Amino acid sequence: MTTAPPERGHHGPWRWINGTMPEVDERALKVPVVGFVEYCLRGIGQVVFMNSPITGAFILLAAWLQQPWLGFGATVGVVASTLAALALGFDRDAIHAGLYGFNGVLTGLGLALFLAPEWDGIVILWIILLSAVSSILMAALAAAFGGSWGVPPFTLAFNITTLLFLITALHITRGRLSDAIAPAAPEVNGPAVRTSLRASADAVGNTDVVAVINAIFRGIGQLFFCNSLLAGVLIIVGIAFCSRIAAIFALVGSAVGMLTGMALGANGVLIYNGLWGFNSFDAALAIAGVFYVLTWRSAVLGVLCAIFTALLFGAIGSIFVPWGLPALTLPFCFGTLTFVLLKNTSKYFEWVPPAEVVTPEEHLRRAHREHAMASSGNPQREKTDTA
Repeated sequence: MTTAPPERGHHGPWRWINGTMPEVDERALKVPVVGFVEYCLRGIGQVVFMNSPITGAFILLAAWLQQPWLGFGATVGVVASTLAALALGFDRDAIHAGLYGFNGVLTGLGLALFLAPEWDGIVILWIILLSAVSSILMAALAAAFGGSWGVPPFTLAFNITTLLFLITALHITRGRLSDAIAPAAPEVNGPAVRTSLRASADAVGNTDVVAVINAIFRGIGQLFFCNSLLAGVLIIVGIAFCSRIAAIFALVGSAVGMLTGMALGANGVLIYNGLWGFNSFDAALAIAGVFYVLTWRSAVLGVLCAIFTALLFGAIGSIFVPWGLPALTLPFCFGTLTFVLLKNTSKYFEWVPPAEVVTPEEHLRRAHREHAMASSGNPQREKTDTA
């Protein structure tokens, strides 16, 4: 999540759709309405650290295809949060980069799933208000985390806003909770858990290649509350337009989360439907290439972060059972924050400050240029060509 300008240096037609798309960015900003749409699409892409309107468009398409109501919630959420940031005069570069959109789109998606009925006026009002609130909370958290630790607050604003409302909604008349929020008494049922991968509790379990592929791609989609193989494929394609490295580590992270769940003997329904993968995939790509320059060591660190995040998902999910609440992306936030705070503890990991984050590929090119200059006797940090 970055306010860095789009990177340059690509040539040929591919440059128009590759990476952070600087040429498209320049032209879009000349038309205010088009520029605003671009802000919103970049905000959707920033959920997976991709400052690209194409990534955002693919994710939004996945939500609309999954269910029109879900796509509507995502659209309203990102528009409301971005408009709130503009109205309140928050940093324009941050708004332009989508940093006041990603919490809003997740809030809109989450409320569309966990509130009912669909297309209800009160539910739509909640989506608008709480998505706007997520921008206010994002501004406060970004100031606190950036000032104290030099790290981003990730999706904490979405988690705090959404969970506080869902907890409150358990005790109010107009909370509009759906059946997806189902409080239940905790119970010890470990030995009775069915671990074979399957789509539903009453389905026949069969942990085969098809089930594994479903689990991996559904893990990609579940970050946006989209439980389908198609949604996962669309999101991966969208990520790949911006960064092939990020797309690879998204798949690796989802697979690692799935394997961690299987190794622990977790419920096969949850694994098949991607719930053990979505936090881990975002954590893996954050560490392996986004906030640390990609090396074999940072790749291993990304895998370890994915495992740790999956363990957090299991723990937080169990803690929330009595309220019937989802863990959302709290495991990702806590897991990734733990690993980015290692930034000054080892000489082997090259930290990328949030304000300089672009794409993993550009980080590698930048690091190679700086290392070449250092070895030639010029230790001065080269200014990147992103200005």
